[in-house]
Amino acid sequence: MLAAKDITKLLADIPKGAWVALSKNEDKVIAFAAELQEALQKAKEAGENDPVVVRVPEADGTSLIV
Repeated sequence: MLAAKDITKLLADIPKGAWVALSKNEDKVIAFAAELQEALQKAKEAGENDPVVVRVPEADGTSLIV
């Protein structure tokens, strides 16, 4: 079983509502965009073909744990 990982600080500078492609070990933002497909395309262009994808919460004070 995988352990939960708080990535709130990692996403601190990403705009609210953006889709984010993370590295497989979830320690680096590879790409982000307003649309999911754009974030996936940017990640692929950066060499990450199977990123972990999350969406930054719209609400303030929301922690994101993956």
